Amino acid sequence: MGTLSKHRLDKIWIGVVIGLAGALLGFMLFGIIWSIGTDHPFTYYLHDTFYGITSMFQDKIVTISILVDVVLFYIFLRLQWYNLCKGLLAVVILSVPVALCLY
Repeated sequence: MGTLSKHRLDKIWIGVVIGLAGALLGFMLFGIIWSIGTDHPFTYYLHDTFYGITSMFQDKIVTISILVDVVLFYIFLRLQWYNLCKGLLAVVILSVPVALCLY
């Protein structure tokens, strides 16, 4: 049975790493946009909004952070890097229980 890999970076574990990095990038981008929109520093977003006492926004922040992975999934799907997409999809699917636990 032949492999679907067309590129040497088309590997599932690379997709998982890119997915985790994409989620972190989404978290940071959302924090920067939130900081600009509310005139609070990024540290306020990190410590008080995400890790804070109320923590009612944690599930929403995780959900928005994963949207970067959805965009990456679309890009790599168009490039036909199917194994890398499997790794990205694994990160997206595993983020759902995380968001539900934080709800």
